[in-house]
Amino acid sequence: MMINCVLEKPQQYGVIDYDGLWKKLIYELFEEFVLFFAADLYEEIDFLKEPEFLQQELFQEIIQEKKGRQVVDQIVKVFLKSGEEKWVLIHIEVQGDRESDFSKRMFRYYYRIFDKYDQDIVAIALLTDDSKSFRPNQYHRSYQGTELTYKYNMYKFHDQDENELLQSSNPFAIAVLAGKFANEAKNDAEKRYRFKRKLIRLVLQKNEYHPKEQRIYLSALIYFIDYLLQIPEELTEKLKNEIILSKEEIEMMYLDRKNLPPTFGELIKLEREEGREEGQRKVAKRMLKEGFPIEMISKLTELSEEEIRKL
Repeated sequence: MMINCVLEKPQQYGVIDYDGLWKKLIYELFEEFVLFFAADLYEEIDFLKEPEFLQQELFQEIIQEKKGRQVVDQIVKVFLKSGEEKWVLIHIEVQGDRESDFSKRMFRYYYRIFDKYDQDIVAIALLTDDSKSFRPNQYHRSYQGTELTYKYNMYKFHDQDENELLQSSNPFAIAVLAGKFANEAKNDAEKRYRFKRKLIRLVLQKNEYHPKEQRIYLSALIYFIDYLLQIPEELTEKLKNEIILSKEEIEMMYLDRKNLPPTFGELIKLEREEGREEGQRKVAKRMLKEGFPIEMISKLTELSEEEIRKL
């Protein structure tokens, strides 16, 4: 499967950029992504065979965008239940403005990839803009008896019903809803705050996810929502005070240690640090009972000699 994400670039939290949000979410929840946006294709893929995410350089050899365009891309190889190998192009366009040559660009991706790999391609365009009339789903050229029409699948966020998304058990329904909310509140921080609070509470309250999947879903979605709906520092502090997390929820968010959600990152680190120190104290107590010197215990547990004497 080939995934190409072309994203607008809003403000950032630290060094994390918006371009990588969809890419990260698709990578972490790849099977759920295919199920939500391409259900028929999902039935054909053998997910018992691990999808293979190929090197980014391979895609860059094929797709050469204009200088300055922000591109997030992935190439993923999947296998069908029939044993046949397939390549699928999924083009994700997340932008607030119409683009006149969008369909032409979709076609350009198609023929370049087909020329290189000679494989079947399924293309899906995801559009988050708020225009009712912007619905590009095909590219057509005709001249002197030579004619070509290229059609692809299109998913318009604007068309999606909020209640139906809320009822879905697929985590990408929440991602789509977050995309709709982000577009609606792009110039209104207070509105983004209300949307963000609503979505985070919704993710925390979701109980139809399978227990084994819940931790992965919660970690991925909270991170995605947190960066997508960015709010000023004072509203972030307000959000922290309004959403009380249980220790179990904090543990779930800690799944990706390198990418903690910024709103709750400090709380998660603090909770983990307190748990680590408690474990160190238990080890120190056992070592004291065994008669180990305090200096040695301090060196091995990283606790101060004063803390150990108190034990």
